[in-house]
Amino acid sequence: DQMLQVFLNLLKNAAEAAPAQGGEIVLGTAYRHGVRVRVPGSGRALELPLEVTVTDNGPGIAKEIEEHLFDAFVTTKPDGSGLGLALVAKLVRDHGGVIESESEPRRTVFRVRLPVHQGPIPIREDSNG
Repeated sequence: DQMLQVFLNLLKNAAEAAPAQGGEIVLGTAYRHGVRVRVPGSGRALELPLEVTVTDNGPGIAKEIEEHLFDAFVTTKPDGSGLGLALVAKLVRDHGGVIESESEPRRTVFRVRLPVHQGPIPIREDSNG
């Protein structure tokens, strides 16, 4: 459920950023065997082979907020709270992954990298029987 929230938030942001005429959102998935991501400040690297990207052709992210994009209360939306991407980053971290962004005019990419689940997958009972 939390990862669904992550991708719904990224898709909503992409839809809001894409132009009304000719707007485009591209979802990508990949398994990148052997990809290791160094975690800043920890001195360790994580194996994160699962990759999901959300790309839009909007105006791009303002350079002055790129560095703080995943911090709480950072927004350029007039009615935005600045909590959406902060929550996305927290949920991705909670699942052992990382989120990155790269942006230029007409191309913004959010890249979520996740580990492969190790161990049994819990079976959730459906409350409807």
